Amino acid sequence: MANKIIVVMGPHEGVGKTTLCVNLAARYAQARHQPVVILDTDALCQGETATVAGTTSPTTIFQLLDQLAQKQLTIPMLRSHLSFNRLNIAVLSLALNERESARISQEQWAFFLQAISQTCDVIIDMEATSPLKVSAIDLADAVIWPFLPNALSLKATLRHLDFLQNQKLGLQKFIFATSQTGSSAFSLSEKTLNDALSRVEKEILVHLPLELELIHLLNDGRPSVMDSSKSPYYQQIGRLLEILGSHKRTEGASSNGRALGIDRRNQFSDIQLSKLQHTVTDNLMLEKRKRWDVMKQNLHRNLVEELNIRRIDLDTKGDPVRERQLRTNVESTVNSLIGKEKDLVLNREERERLVKELVDEALGLGPLEELLADTTVTEIMVNRFDQVFIERKGKITLSNKRFIDNNHVIQVVRRIISPLGRRIDESVPMVDARLKDGSRVNAIIPPLAVNGPSITIRRFPEKAFTAEDLVKMNAISPDMVEFLKVCVLTRKNMIISGGTGTGKTTILNMLSSFIPNDDRIITVEDTAELRMQQEHVVRLEARTANIEGQGQVSIRDLVKNCLRMRPDRIVIGECRGGEALDMLQAMNTGHEGSLTTIHANTPRDAFTRLETLCLMAGMDLPVWALREQIRSAVHIVVQLTRMQDGSRKVTCITEVVGRDEETILSQDLFRFTQDSIDAQGKVHGRFEPTGVLPKFLPELKSKGFSLDVSAFRVKEPRS
Repeated sequence: MANKIIVVMGPHEGVGKTTLCVNLAARYAQARHQPVVILDTDALCQGETATVAGTTSPTTIFQLLDQLAQKQLTIPMLRSHLSFNRLNIAVLSLALNERESARISQEQWAFFLQAISQTCDVIIDMEATSPLKVSAIDLADAVIWPFLPNALSLKATLRHLDFLQNQKLGLQKFIFATSQTGSSAFSLSEKTLNDALSRVEKEILVHLPLELELIHLLNDGRPSVMDSSKSPYYQQIGRLLEILGSHKRTEGASSNGRALGIDRRNQFSDIQLSKLQHTVTDNLMLEKRKRWDVMKQNLHRNLVEELNIRRIDLDTKGDPVRERQLRTNVESTVNSLIGKEKDLVLNREERERLVKELVDEALGLGPLEELLADTTVTEIMVNRFDQVFIERKGKITLSNKRFIDNNHVIQVVRRIISPLGRRIDESVPMVDARLKDGSRVNAIIPPLAVNGPSITIRRFPEKAFTAEDLVKMNAISPDMVEFLKVCVLTRKNMIISGGTGTGKTTILNMLSSFIPNDDRIITVEDTAELRMQQEHVVRLEARTANIEGQGQVSIRDLVKNCLRMRPDRIVIGECRGGEALDMLQAMNTGHEGSLTTIHANTPRDAFTRLETLCLMAGMDLPVWALREQIRSAVHIVVQLTRMQDGSRKVTCITEVVGRDEETILSQDLFRFTQDSIDAQGKVHGRFEPTGVLPKFLPELKSKGFSLDVSAFRVKEPRS
């Protein structure tokens, strides 16, 4: 038995529609042996329907819609939020005030009616002037229209009916009833009323008499429900039930209904309801975000004006005491501004969130502040002002953070780069920078960024991952770690190869931890992010041109310079240009044991990439000479791959063994073999040796090192 939606509307106040709603609900619940909820849509007469019904309204439709939008509530759980009395009636008010009720759209209202009607029968106490009447009439199985039998009430009725018909709302489902009949000798006759209704091809089917007992009950503050079968009013409600029972629902011709996708000819399946909830929930969240942004934008503008008036200096010069004092001062100002907004109603959680966001806008990096404080976030990607993606545990997801507009994004970029003496504008539309915590920042703005300014922030863990950490994460095997450790100690030149975001810097940090503490290390980086644990370290960082276009110092300039600084080992954060040739020459001239990273998908690609980068140095060297440089300089290539499940793994360790006329010769010593992907998308596989021994194995003995050759033997497959 499908649940029903019945709308009770009247041409004006005082026609007795609320009393009719309550009495109809009581009889309906009794006849159908199931609960009925009355939806009170009049925000001005808050709680009136609940008083007449003798029940409470613990929550509102607006609040339930908000919980549905936040996904704190599902459609099957709606019934548990209703408070039913002994008559099996519950009442839900639309909202706490007119401001909230005005924020409920036709689409949200239609969704709520479809959702609540899945749990029980619904009777709607509605004003004819309500902006929500269109979707209510479209969804209703029947519309009951009570009016007084006098000329004024009849005239108002006909005026409303003309309006509804002009709105393409058919009147087929309307049931007309006169109210308070017999209360006046000046009432119009039934024939006169029916003649007037004949213009819409309708007639009066129910006559609700004036019941003095109902008035006494209402005046005494008691539920106004007639339960005496001898009461004429009770009998007419029974008559109305009979009409509703035989009343066949006809689909209205409302274009509004079709536009909203309204169709209640059949009950919705769970899948349909789930899809419907997701669609409307997304719209609810979008509207809520828009309202929040407008409110925050206005307060932010007022905050800036107030700070300027009070001449508050926002530059703390890095002093933590001044930073705390400034934050407290700005928080106080924000709270004062919020207090001046008379129409702003916020709960404690919303107020705290608003204060924090506004303070972050004024003093920090706005919506990025909370993401930067989250240690589980490894990458922040602002595609445009309203789209911020984050990476956690190798998985990229869309966050709920957003900027106000494109100018807001650019303001945050300038706040990042201004302490570094950088600028960003149409003449310099992209910039690299570093945050205080060492995070790497890249920003690019229009006209280069078509969809709006974009920011990419690469986060680094507070503590560098150790070899033990990486083994626990299944990024590398213990045998591979032990082999690489010996390679570092025996001063083998190594290249860490991999694509973007594969963990090259993490592995480089891990390998550098094996360098003896008494070696002099020079690091060269575009943006300083390496974390050397040794004491004898000199860190060099490239510099871009200043505002006048002067003062640029490239990585290649630094590599050339560090050769004059008596390094034992050179560590280059990433080779991406002509510095690759200088790096190879350094490796070949007494600086063994050096490390660098390169962007390549395989060890073979890494050799080709090195050749290409060396050619970028502008030296007219033949290919055979470049390959000879690479063969003699590079000993080991560590290949990294980001797997389908987001995990990073060392997928290959390759030894360079020579060259021929065409290519560089190499042999794989260890590999990761992928076996399967489980139902959760997790990659399963194993690290295994290839069975090939390193060519430099005899050399280790002369240097006092040894390796367990069993680590290179192919293990027998498990049965």
